[in-house]
Amino acid sequence: MNAERGFTLIEMAIAIFIIGLLLGGILVPLTTQVEQRQIRDTQKVLEEIKEALVGFAIVNGRLPCPDKTAGAATGLNDTPNDGVEDFNPLTGICSTIGINNTSYGNVPWATLGVAPTDAWGNRFRYSVTDNYARRPPASGLLTLSTAGVIRVYTDASFTTGLTLVSPAVILSHGRNGWGAINSLTNVANAAPASLDELENTDDDDRFVSRPPSGLGAAAGEFDDIVTWLSRSTLMNRMVAAGKLP
Repeated sequence: MNAERGFTLIEMAIAIFIIGLLLGGILVPLTTQVEQRQIRDTQKVLEEIKEALVGFAIVNGRLPCPDKTAGAATGLNDTPNDGVEDFNPLTGICSTIGINNTSYGNVPWATLGVAPTDAWGNRFRYSVTDNYARRPPASGLLTLSTAGVIRVYTDASFTTGLTLVSPAVILSHGRNGWGAINSLTNVANAAPASLDELENTDDDDRFVSRPPSGLGAAAGEFDDIVTWLSRSTLMNRMVAAGKLP
């Protein structure tokens, strides 16, 4: 009579090892697919925000102020992290003014009617040339001579510029979220370690946009997704809409 033969420990170990290899080969591509979808979704929202900025300018003759990220509300249209543009109605100036006359903070998602966060649950950062966002009595509406001052470079050495006269920049801090305003806590995440990502958090008029690189890369980690509103595009759209001569 033939006795039934079971698996030996060695055979079971080999089988588990093979299954692990197969699962690993499946899970890694799935993780990559999820990350790529998150990047695409975030890029799509950034383009929608850019279109919303143009639409806002056509209707209002200016770009919106950012939603400030910190500080107490004073009762003058400046409650932080509520998605509404923050400005002083007595002066017509945005609540946050940084280096070289740029205003910084969150994208005012409620004012624009756009998604409040990127695919990783963080607020979109928004910086705008102050002259483009001022309202009376601070200044009149936009004209063809209004200049943009925001600059975007390929790295934090500021050697190669992608744009030097942008009215506005919008960005996601990417999957790692370093430096972003977390939508659950309304507090900034830990600061980034790389110089290129750090440049996108310091509330000045300079930004970095380049291909992503991982932790330990020679150029430093970078996964920010950066886009900007072209001055010529904005002016051409406003002229086409009959809002500029």
